[in-house]
Amino acid sequence: MGELKVKFLMGPAECNDRYIPAYSQEFLQGLSKAMGVEVKCAEMDEVKAQPLPVYFIASGGAEQGFKALYKETEEPYILLTTPGYNSLAASMEILGFLQEHGLKGEILHGSAEEIAARLKILKRVADAKETLSHMKLGCFGTPGGLIASDADFGVLKKVSGMELILFELDELVAEYEKGGYPENTYTEELKKKGYRAEEMEKALNVYGALKRLIEKYDLQGVTVKCFDLLDMIHTTGCLALAILNAEGIPAACEGDQKSLVSMAVLHALTGESGFMANPSCMDPGRSEIIFAHCTLPMDMPDSYGLTTHFESGIGVAVTCDIAPRPMTVFKCDDTLHRYYAGRAELLETMHKSDLCRSQMRLHLTDGTGYFSSRPISNHHIICKGDWKEVIDEYFSQIK
Repeated sequence: MGELKVKFLMGPAECNDRYIPAYSQEFLQGLSKAMGVEVKCAEMDEVKAQPLPVYFIASGGAEQGFKALYKETEEPYILLTTPGYNSLAASMEILGFLQEHGLKGEILHGSAEEIAARLKILKRVADAKETLSHMKLGCFGTPGGLIASDADFGVLKKVSGMELILFELDELVAEYEKGGYPENTYTEELKKKGYRAEEMEKALNVYGALKRLIEKYDLQGVTVKCFDLLDMIHTTGCLALAILNAEGIPAACEGDQKSLVSMAVLHALTGESGFMANPSCMDPGRSEIIFAHCTLPMDMPDSYGLTTHFESGIGVAVTCDIAPRPMTVFKCDDTLHRYYAGRAELLETMHKSDLCRSQMRLHLTDGTGYFSSRPISNHHIICKGDWKEVIDEYFSQIK
């Protein structure tokens, strides 16, 4: 997570204990230990250059100092406090001032461990917002048969800074015909699986083409109208997208723009690769859903095999085994005002013949009601771990 710089504010020296600076330094040392990164005082220029500016309200009387500076940063205003020297009282006065001006703020108070846990979430969200604000996402083809999966490029740009760029699928095909792909851990491992060599080369050439286009246009994520590739180049994008997601490049299939945005947001917040999947079967009584698709990220399974794309029976797709573990199911729309984040437990991975190749049976903590009454279209994104608190915090900050 790196270091975290905070702006130190205290009241006039003549009205406060001369030991406050030393006390505050000791407090920051304990917080640094709890966070696992150095938390230190710095000048305002350094503090406000961070994605998460923090004001360290060290004593009573710091209110006027805050009032003189607060316009240099934006909400939410994070007020770090100690248990001594009227730090909390001054912060409450500041928070009241912010609320009177219609601004969001938060007081951090408690044990070093409690404050550290909250700061980690806030810093992760702030870092993600900064990352997303510079992202360019390439759409190779439109959603096509999907009627609720396109995005409003202008709205997304305004609310997040993320830029969606539309490319003709023909450009990907032309790049594919050049042939070639990077030799790396994933491609070498895949070729060692001994799957049909001709099909493997075609699938990896799609990966190579996308990698070159990502570099050419400085893209940080892609979606591909992959079903059209079946007729155009007689292979699929399944394996290419599986590798890209494992490499930390959000990659959605079927030209799904909302899913690409969701994958980008989820990866920025968690650092985890996301599995874009269809909810294929629900058991409301058990709060269970089976999700399935053919583009599982290569870094997600404990072990995997290779087979064909489900619907077409051609190309190369991944079938997986993953041990039971906590998961998060996520989706957002292009306005970022509507989202779903659900805690889930992976009960088992499956190998049914009538579903897409990677299959997960999940138990959903909050049940299946959202999926039957208000889903954000079809595809949803699944990642390892419980990230609901981080996701909820991110969307609470969207204006």
